[in-house]
Amino acid sequence: MASTDTKTKILDTAERLFAQKGFDAVSLRNIVEAAKVNLAAVHYHFGSKQALLHAVVSRRLRPVNDERLAMLAEARIKAGKRKLKLEAVLESLFVPVFRAQASHKSGGSFTRLIGRVVFDRNAELQKFMVGELAQVIIQFSRAFDEALPGLDKTEMDWRSHFMAGAMAHTLCNADLLASFTGTDAGAEGYETTVQRLVDFTAAGFRAKVFTHPKKQKSS
Repeated sequence: MASTDTKTKILDTAERLFAQKGFDAVSLRNIVEAAKVNLAAVHYHFGSKQALLHAVVSRRLRPVNDERLAMLAEARIKAGKRKLKLEAVLESLFVPVFRAQASHKSGGSFTRLIGRVVFDRNAELQKFMVGELAQVIIQFSRAFDEALPGLDKTEMDWRSHFMAGAMAHTLCNADLLASFTGTDAGAEGYETTVQRLVDFTAAGFRAKVFTHPKKQKSS
């Protein structure tokens, strides 16, 4: 087997196992046994389990993030001298990951992997993701500020937090919609799902800012 084939086989197997069981629950022994390769091959290509985990995640998310930045750049060009549209910013953030999910040969594995990335508390992975997402965070934070110039930082942070939660939940738990309501989230295609998510989160960003009552000092 060629070296590149061995590397891909290790990546594919690790992705499947990480998605199914979680990052901390999978050992290198589990991976080499399932991939039918020797441990030396894993060390040769990746060096460690953590480095293999990073390679698995970046292989899927880096193309998504590159497409996000490209779409945002295109949205800026289309806007020209006009204010950047909030919906265009949201579409640039959402479309690439939902499109990748829909086009991936093993959609279930991709979705579970994304879910692990979002919700797993692996400290090294979280640190790695901060680096992977650095340009996305910088560029989209700037874009949201441009699209919503009147929203202060605290409100922007909270609404971005809620938006990320809605995106992750929709991406990773679409089956719950069918289970609880009977509505099939996949029946209309990812484009319709994304449009619903854009409409919902845009309304949240534009919601009236609640004025918090000041705490009265005790006498």
